[in-house]
Amino acid sequence: MIEPEEIIEAKLVALLAAALPDVDVIGALSPVPEGEQKLSPDTYVSVFADIASQGIDWKGPGSPFGYSVRVVVHYANADDKSGAGFRDSCRAVRAALAPLLGDGCAALDGDGFSCDAFTLGSTNTSQDFAADSGGMVKTYNATVNGRFNPQQEES
Repeated sequence: MIEPEEIIEAKLVALLAAALPDVDVIGALSPVPEGEQKLSPDTYVSVFADIASQGIDWKGPGSPFGYSVRVVVHYANADDKSGAGFRDSCRAVRAALAPLLGDGCAALDGDGFSCDAFTLGSTNTSQDFAADSGGMVKTYNATVNGRFNPQQEES
């Protein structure tokens, strides 16, 4: 059975990959094709989704859960000679996430998961000392609230 955080992550990876076609977007829970390794270049975007809480005051189908989501833009200085690449990538990420606010979070629905709310939280920007020539990192924090009602397997 696929878990809701895998569903959320996969949908966000696809959404961000479409917004940033020249940048690798890597999901923490996403498998890679057989024979490949999960590696990333100095410039990439990573996506994480984790269970944050479970609601108990709910009447209706599915269990209500809250999920914490992090989208992290890693940009190497060597890939940003003009100085605009980091800013442009961050703007593309923010623009891709904006339509999920409000009723737009239905774009995250699928495989028994139904999104009720997508809320952007704080962002954090810092230097990336892990990149060979240094770089920048920006983290977008979000909360996803939704219900998970897995389909019963027929016997």
